[in-house]
Amino acid sequence: MTALIFLNGYYDTRHLDFYRQEMENAVEKGFPLICADGGIRIFDELNRDTDRSLIPDVLIGDMDSVPHRGYKPLPQARQIVQEWIGKTDKAYTDGQLAVDYAMEQYDCRHIIIYGGLPRPEEYETDQFLGNLKLMRFGHYRVSGGEPYIAEIRDPRQTIHYVLSGVRLTRKSSGLQRVSVIAESPNIVVEKSENLRWDLTSLHIHPDLTNALRNEFVEGAESATIQLTDGSAPVYVIHNW
Repeated sequence: MTALIFLNGYYDTRHLDFYRQEMENAVEKGFPLICADGGIRIFDELNRDTDRSLIPDVLIGDMDSVPHRGYKPLPQARQIVQEWIGKTDKAYTDGQLAVDYAMEQYDCRHIIIYGGLPRPEEYETDQFLGNLKLMRFGHYRVSGGEPYIAEIRDPRQTIHYVLSGVRLTRKSSGLQRVSVIAESPNIVVEKSENLRWDLTSLHIHPDLTNALRNEFVEGAESATIQLTDGSAPVYVIHNW
């Protein structure tokens, strides 16, 4: 089961069709749409001037960032979760609550996050770094050996939290950039395919930047990165 989680971050409103298509595809497949507090803003934006209303399944958080018209949140979610046990204040962020809810209530092991980038005018670098950790948070919530996938998706970029390997698909005819970022020292690439600079056997160290700004080879429709057994997870950023 896959859950779509909408954070109170940056949404590129030049590409509203991207968000609408992602939501409509999820609804068709029965995947839950979960808003963390002010993440419900994107639904308000999409539902303006249209008869095709998109309603999130769950709105969760302390509601300090939810847009209001009068006293009514816009738009209404099918379920609002404001009370929880042992997860108040700084113990859990709204994003953690949303991921935890998706995993506990829907048994989701594929988490797709939207609104994870910082809003440029707000200098929210701390929020973005925290959202990267949010993908890790879900991983450490599962039992050993359970499958787990996490992504942060935006109209022109996807950030993958990779446990063993990833296959990246070309998204446009233009340049496809690929960067690998490590947080742990014990990461070795077993092999890579269709990247301009081959990563095979590369030790990706958290203090070095030599795995940034790689590219698809010209004409390649996909690229792959496979880690060796026992490697720690990495972030793979694919933008186009």
